[in-house]
Amino acid sequence: MIFQGVDFIQTIADIVAAILNFLRLFINPMGEFMVNWMEFVLQFFPQDNLTVYIIIAIVIVVIGLIVNIAWPGEKKPGFLVKAEEIDEKIEKKPKDLDKKVEEKEEELEEVIEEFEEPAEELEEKTKELEEVVEELEEEAVELEEEAEELEAKIEELDEELEKDE
Repeated sequence: MIFQGVDFIQTIADIVAAILNFLRLFINPMGEFMVNWMEFVLQFFPQDNLTVYIIIAIVIVVIGLIVNIAWPGEKKPGFLVKAEEIDEKIEKKPKDLDKKVEEKEEELEEVIEEFEEPAEELEEKTKELEEVVEELEEEAVELEEEAEELEAKIEELDEELEKDE
């Protein structure tokens, strides 16, 4: 049984080796890149003193705790929820104002339509009244002329009566 297990492990190792050989074109540049950037970083950090690494680890753990306290699980933190609410209000206000403007515009159009018919009727009546006024003015002028003629005749008749007397 032990020898059969070794063959199985050897088979798995052969399969992994074949896959890595096939992907060598992709894996080797990534490995070289990892080695290069790690060597570059290690030039700045001391290799014999671990205090820098311990401080970095503590900072990362503290930041992780703060993030997990502020944002536990899928629940968003309060400041993000408030920011989203403010964004929604900002987006909602123009829409509400546009709706209100449209409603007011419709109301004003209805009011205008209500007053247009009586206004047209009033305009027609004023035109008719202006025509009547012009006719009456013409008649008044004619009557004045007739009155002047009649006054002239009355004066003539008065003169004739005075002569006859």
